[in-house]
Amino acid sequence: MSRGRPSPYRPDFAEQARKLCRNGATDREIADILGVCVRTFYRWRAEHDDFAEALKAGKELADDRVERALYERACGYDYDDTKIFHPSGAKEPVIVPIRVHVPADVGAARQWLASRRPKRWGSVKGSPENFDLSEALEKAQARAESYRREKEAKDAIRFAERVETRVAEELGRRGLQA
Repeated sequence: MSRGRPSPYRPDFAEQARKLCRNGATDREIADILGVCVRTFYRWRAEHDDFAEALKAGKELADDRVERALYERACGYDYDDTKIFHPSGAKEPVIVPIRVHVPADVGAARQWLASRRPKRWGSVKGSPENFDLSEALEKAQARAESYRREKEAKDAIRFAERVETRVAEELGRRGLQA
């Protein structure tokens, strides 16, 4: 026998969740749209196989779209667009179809290759696997010391310039030459 109040879950929630996932909604957003708390959402996912499968399928579609977009960004792509001009003296705007080229993005290419070929590209410099905290700390301390010495040198030069200016002003006031 079931205890407590009946679940507000309905079978059509599975299709709604699939569509929401496909469009990039997070679990929290889906729960909010369905009008339940996140804990209820996760309970439904555990209790209703159709709901869990719909979430999985929808997220895979969204991931596929992002993967394709990342691939296109990594390689560069062209797309058709329209430019609208309104030359002075013209009665109507001029509409011109154009082809726009988006160049390849090195960061996107690196991300793609790190995901697809991790043995060759997964440990690209700057990735967490190659991050040595002690080395980074030493470099930061060396930079800080260098900046400190540079600042002290600039301060000393400014001080010397101020002293020279004041001495020259005082000598000029007394009618003497430096």
